[in-house]
Amino acid sequence: MTLNRRTFLALSVFTMLFKDITLLQARELPSRQTPLIIDRATMSALIYTELNLKSAFKDNPHWGIVARSGKLQDKAILKSFVDALDFHDALLSIGAKAGNNLTEDNTGISVAGDILKVSMFWKEGLREYPIKDILLDSAGKGFEIRFGGNKEAALKEKTGCITCLESCWVAITSNARYPNISNFKRTLSPNSKFKGNDAILPKVDGHPVVVRYVVANQS
Repeated sequence: MTLNRRTFLALSVFTMLFKDITLLQARELPSRQTPLIIDRATMSALIYTELNLKSAFKDNPHWGIVARSGKLQDKAILKSFVDALDFHDALLSIGAKAGNNLTEDNTGISVAGDILKVSMFWKEGLREYPIKDILLDSAGKGFEIRFGGNKEAALKEKTGCITCLESCWVAITSNARYPNISNFKRTLSPNSKFKGNDAILPKVDGHPVVVRYVVANQS
């Protein structure tokens, strides 16, 4: 049987798409048992998290992703099975440079460090969403996630904070679009209010979400 040009092109496109899907499905992904994977091909760090339904769709001043081993895990939108210090070292291993410019007292300052492209996906779909599609931001300044570093503070405070949604002196990564503020100011007048996008995220407690961090550009 002879295929016409249009049929041949359609089959070629389908074959390429099927190949891409097969590679994506075959790629090793993080899990509860192996919650952190370094993808050397793309120089990215992937971590396994689960949706925290208790907090996911409520207004949240800054707790984005927190390790289950941390004392603030219940406040997070996503709970990570990766320890914050292990995540810090994983970012160093993919060439990210930490800012380490914040302390508890220097409020009004934004986090420094390399910018990280953050995206999320889960088993049911092949689509990978940028963080701006997954998390809603009431003040509308958006997300510029940077590698703040803060290893000593993370070790001392034991909050488990992996990605804070405003500049943070404890979290390993945080959002430079909003400055570091005091707990008192945050209570009275937060930088913004964040929550999970219920039009995209599964509304199931403990639903797996894989988060990918890639160094976007160096500071």
